[in-house]
Amino acid sequence: MSAQARTETAGMGAERHPVLEMRHISKTFGAIRALQDVSLTVQAGELHALMGENGAGKSTLMKVLSGAYRPDPGGEILIDGMPAATGDPIKARASGVAVIYQELSLAPNLTVAQNIF
Repeated sequence: MSAQARTETAGMGAERHPVLEMRHISKTFGAIRALQDVSLTVQAGELHALMGENGAGKSTLMKVLSGAYRPDPGGEILIDGMPAATGDPIKARASGVAVIYQELSLAPNLTVAQNIF
C-alpha cells in the first residue's frame, strides 16, 4: 500500500512524511566506494533491520546518518520531511538520531542492560 493510500485510509487529509528518508546516499574513501546510491525510508511505527555481509556498508550508512561521516555530494537526508545536517554528530543527535554501535567485547559478569550502558 502506498504512503498516500495509507494516509487516505487513515482519514488524515494531510500528507504524512516518513520520519526518516535517506536518498541517493554514496560514500567513498579514496578509491573504495563503500556506499553507492543507497536509499532508505522509515515511516513512524516501523521497525527496520540492516543486514548483510561484512563490508556491505551497514555501519557506514549508520555513520552517515549519525553525522560521524559526511556523505558524498548528491544525496540527502530528511527527518520528518525536513533536510537534516549531514556530517555533524551534534546536529544529528539534536534531530533525534542516536546509534548504538555493535560491541563485541561484552563483560560476562554484567547484565544485558549493564553491557549496553
